Amino acid sequence: KEQLESYKEKIGKGKAESTYRGLVADYKSLLLFMKTKKNIEDIAIDELEKPFIEDYYTWMLGTAGNANATAFSRVNTLKWLLYIAQERGWIRVHPFVSFECVPEYKRRSFLSEEELQRIIHVELKYKRQRAMCDMFLFMCFTGLAYADLKAITYDNIHTDSDGGTWLMGNRIKTGVAYVVKLLPIAIELIEKYRGVDEKKDSPDCVFPVGEYNTMFLSLKIIGKKCDCRVEVTPHIGRHTFAVLAILKGMPLETLQKVLGHNSILSTQIYAELINPKVGEDTDKLCERIGHVYKLAM
Repeated sequence: KEQLESYKEKIGKGKAESTYRGLVADYKSLLLFMKTKKNIEDIAIDELEKPFIEDYYTWMLGTAGNANATAFSRVNTLKWLLYIAQERGWIRVHPFVSFECVPEYKRRSFLSEEELQRIIHVELKYKRQRAMCDMFLFMCFTGLAYADLKAITYDNIHTDSDGGTWLMGNRIKTGVAYVVKLLPIAIELIEKYRGVDEKKDSPDCVFPVGEYNTMFLSLKIIGKKCDCRVEVTPHIGRHTFAVLAILKGMPLETLQKVLGHNSILSTQIYAELINPKVGEDTDKLCERIGHVYKLAM
């Protein structure tokens, strides 16, 4: 709990709100496990032993119904906290260091070009919903995550000697630098909200981002309205940009810099999504012209 409070104070100062929300969920999960499975409210750090985390992992996958990746993440959070305890001299030996589990990550979702076009042209009744849609589109054409979108100010926007407009900053989640040469649609979106200070955290902010949950709920509605095959969430914008960039020929080394990835291995995950996409698009092509071309008999 002390680490949670410490992290909360650093939000916006190098720490992401999304990570804090994840830590809160991890903490609540651990409390629920202790209360329902162990019949305790708390436990001393020096009383923790390997069977505790083994039971916790099994409980998450079974009773709690957590996905494998969620259970893996929560185990690692607990391990991280105990490394901190070890560094501070609260425990001599890390009780969970030998416990290992393997994650099974879900395939990352993204929008097709047709779905993206539908979102661009969707008619929305409410002004705030339109703003949420516009900010999502900005993420689709820049690769920004929600926390980075919320953090950008006009100081992050630069013009080069050739008149090109660039967005430069450091990712809130990792601190890694990113650099994006802005497409015309992204520049249009910036100008649309210039001087519109309502809902902005400060006049220097580029967009009136607001709370994550507000955007999440708005995008869910917009996604259904646009008949998208995947649930539209803020992070889908980042995935969509990455896949679109690779499909249009952007090298992985360049995309790594644009997305602010520490390792190109993170970027390569998006390349692995391309083969299924090529197959889907080829099937569509076959539906359209497959009956047109036939060999002469």
